Amino acid sequence: MSLKIKNQLGIFDLQNDFSIEIEDTSPIYNERGSQSVPATLPASRNNLSLITHVHRPDSTYSPAPDARVTVSDGVYNRIGKMNITQASKSGGIVSNIGFDESELYSEWNAVSLRSLSAPVIRPEGGTTGVISLLNSIMNETIVDDALSIFPICVSIPSHTTTVDDTETTTYYPEYINKITKLENGTYSLQGAARQETFLINNEPVLTSVPEGYAISPFLKVSWILNLIFVRYGYTVLENPFSTHRQLSRLVVLNNMADSIVKGFIDYSDLLPDCTINEFLQALYCRFGMVYFVDGKNKTVNLKFIKDIISTPASLNWSLLKSARPAINYAAAQQLKLSASTNISGPYTNLVATPTADSLDKFLKTFGHVLSSNTAKGYLTYSLWDGFYYVRNNLTGVREARSSDFFPWDKGANISYMEISSIDECLPMKGSYPDDQPVCPAYLLGKVHKYTNISSASVELSEEQNTQTPLCFCFSMPRASTPYPYGSPRCYTPGGEAIAINGHTFDISMTFTGDNGLFSRFWKGFDAILRHSNHTVEVPVHLNPIQLLNIDFSQTINIDGQRLLLDTVRYTLPKLLSRPATVRFRTLRLLIPVGETDLDLDAEQGIQTIEQLYKWAFHNNRENIVELKIRAQVEEWKKAITPPAQWLGVLRKNEVSDQVSDIEIPFTVPTQEDYEANKEFFIKEINYSFDLYYKVRVPNGQTSQGDIIWKDKEYGGVHYAITYGLSVKAELL
Repeated sequence: MSLKIKNQLGIFDLQNDFSIEIEDTSPIYNERGSQSVPATLPASRNNLSLITHVHRPDSTYSPAPDARVTVSDGVYNRIGKMNITQASKSGGIVSNIGFDESELYSEWNAVSLRSLSAPVIRPEGGTTGVISLLNSIMNETIVDDALSIFPICVSIPSHTTTVDDTETTTYYPEYINKITKLENGTYSLQGAARQETFLINNEPVLTSVPEGYAISPFLKVSWILNLIFVRYGYTVLENPFSTHRQLSRLVVLNNMADSIVKGFIDYSDLLPDCTINEFLQALYCRFGMVYFVDGKNKTVNLKFIKDIISTPASLNWSLLKSARPAINYAAAQQLKLSASTNISGPYTNLVATPTADSLDKFLKTFGHVLSSNTAKGYLTYSLWDGFYYVRNNLTGVREARSSDFFPWDKGANISYMEISSIDECLPMKGSYPDDQPVCPAYLLGKVHKYTNISSASVELSEEQNTQTPLCFCFSMPRASTPYPYGSPRCYTPGGEAIAINGHTFDISMTFTGDNGLFSRFWKGFDAILRHSNHTVEVPVHLNPIQLLNIDFSQTINIDGQRLLLDTVRYTLPKLLSRPATVRFRTLRLLIPVGETDLDLDAEQGIQTIEQLYKWAFHNNRENIVELKIRAQVEEWKKAITPPAQWLGVLRKNEVSDQVSDIEIPFTVPTQEDYEANKEFFIKEINYSFDLYYKVRVPNGQTSQGDIIWKDKEYGGVHYAITYGLSVKAELL
């Protein structure tokens, strides 16, 4: 027979009727990778020696978990790893073989990113030379494939003192990559040896730090991806994080305070505390990135699901099928996307955790009314820091209500496909409390490796057991921002859209919003889950060359329909009469019975209504006052005789218990409220005053005989009334 299985020690004996079933799988739908179905090899003397006699109870060795084997059948030649699950003389050797990405899946669950061998660079001039290099990268006078750098805040500890029963809180923010503006308009990292005040054991302490302290560059995602695959012997052919204008600027943050103080940069110091699979899972959750491994050519292509499902069919297998397709209809699903929100600071707009389970639920409490008028609107959204604010339309006071780091969850009455990630959502720190420029708030403290400097400690949540959690951020182009700037959103500190060379950035690291990751990367796949994604099984005659070169990132034409490969199952040795069983997923969106069309905007969109109206206070105070004083005023008027002239009344010593920050117990007014012109009672107000009247009386004559007039006040009658305070809808 032509089928052969061999390892480094030799070729396994196979019985004449031996066969092995292999299932190649798409990484879009399967996590275990391509592998064989468990098969039993004969327990011959030769075979037992090839597995170092692990069938024996007195064996010194355990089965090798990654024993490399080659499976060949004529021109079919494939390398994988054998996993032995059972071995005995009577029962044979039970094993399965993992191929391509299957090999990587099993290993990468336990491999830390930081364990990978990474470069170490040592510029001339030691630490001074490193700072000079990083200044050039920061000001973009040179472009580096691996590194980017901008300021971040890593902690904001506070110290409270009490004097004469008055508490005063002082904040001591700590930064990585603090900058200074030079006379020529460029920026320089604050890297000189110096003294800084840190809060240590809740007391401010002046501390000496060496040259290069609190400076640490950030690694680009594109470079980390290349590092991973090169380390395992693969060449990356397609990497959108290298070629996309905005995604090529995506970096991974770190909080390494002393990474350059020794005069070198060890790139492994800049990597986050996570496994390879956790890093790749984060990119899958955020962007729908999947990797396609070609074990034969040792290459890998990184692609987005959104691009795969939208490409035209590359092959037509209609004439290769040996029977009609069988369709299995799947229940509709919806996507739910989420990431970690453990970062938290001392004030509300530094808390990553949103105040509702979804944006839809959050907006529901405000009637889905969201104002684009940030100066006057009630509920508004800030582009640069991604917070929703509520403004008191009377006092103008604004308070943060929630971050925009909501999971993507439309809450439809269908089952979920849940995708989550360990990477942290990243708030932004404003100029408060220290007038420093706006920067990312990676508030997880500093990490030290080469020094013993102490600084503020940060309590991590129980769910967080790492010192440098995975966190993504964009390094924005210098030409588009006022200073070196990083952000998880596509806006400047002033809220303007980032643009470079005529290309506007349009991706934010949130799941919600027009620029959010669902809208940019997942919308099409979610539509397929809702209205397609059915399985189609077809027996297809594929020759060994075709089986070796199946590309799961391409769509296939079957009977005029564009389908996406899910699994290809076949048996070796390959017989012409035995087709492969191919399972596809449907991509064409089907209209539900009884409907005339799909309404994806309603299914996937989050409704907001522009605010057109506001509440304004109204009261009947003056009407009540007029009725109360009318008799007294008439009495005073009657007492005035010519030539005296009545000038009117005035109030003094007014006292009211109405305050300026009265809360209105209603959400934003609706069009119905405005058109009804209805007033809503809020509370009763107590009001008192003293009433006087003024008259003008003669007070002598001039030398020419003209009358000299003098104004006088009389009265002083005290009044106390109660009136109703109400609100009414008016145009904003």
